[in-house]
Formats: sequence, C-alpha cells, structure tokens
Amino acid sequence: MSEFKKERIEHYETLLREIWIASAKYLGMVSVNLLIERVVWEVSLEYKEIELLQYDQNGISCARIAAGLEENPDLPVQDMFMKFITRYVAILAKLLGHERAEEIKNKLKEEVAGVSFSCREE
Repeated sequence: MSEFKKERIEHYETLLREIWIASAKYLGMVSVNLLIERVVWEVSLEYKEIELLQYDQNGISCARIAAGLEENPDLPVQDMFMKFITRYVAILAKLLGHERAEEIKNKLKEEVAGVSFSCREE
C-alpha cells in the first residue's frame, strides 16, 4: 500500500472519530453505532470494503480497511469515505434536525477544507 493511501485512510479515520464523538453527544453510543451500521450497509452495496470498518462503544477504526488495501490497492478510498460521510450526515440531519447537523458538518469542514458535505439526501 502506498504511503499516500495509508495517510489518507488515517485522515479519514480521524474524521470518522470526530463524527462519532460529536454525534454521540446528541444520540448516545447505541444509536451512533446503529447509525454507523446502517450507513456501512448502504455504502457496502457499492464498496464492499467498508464492511471492514470496525466500531463499538470504544471508538472506530479503519485498520482492517488499510490492511485490505494490500489485496485491493485500486480501491477508491476517497470516494468510499466521502460517500460514507455524506450519507451519515444526511441521516444525522433527519435525526437531529438541520441545525445540529450543521454544527457537526461545520466541524468536519474545519478538518477537510474544500470538501462539500450535503445534509440533504441525494
């Protein structure tokens, strides 16, 4: 796996942890884990590797996804994670309301400059 892809996965892991922590404040751990499970299922219809995402009450990890890149180095990592994050925020907006989802989205924008996140379903 290239160093670039490894760094990119680490960056997305940090973002996912931020999302997980921020949304747990509003929803609680059980609900956040259910939401992640739902989004993993939806995204896995296009990117099966997202099923390697590990999450529980202690946090979220992309280590198995990074290891899976050894077998599939052509995985479009950015597309997969952006689809995950966009879908997560869209569902979160429905659950929390647009204002709270905007707070989380703005926090994410600080982490990823220049990336567009939509709170509306596509």
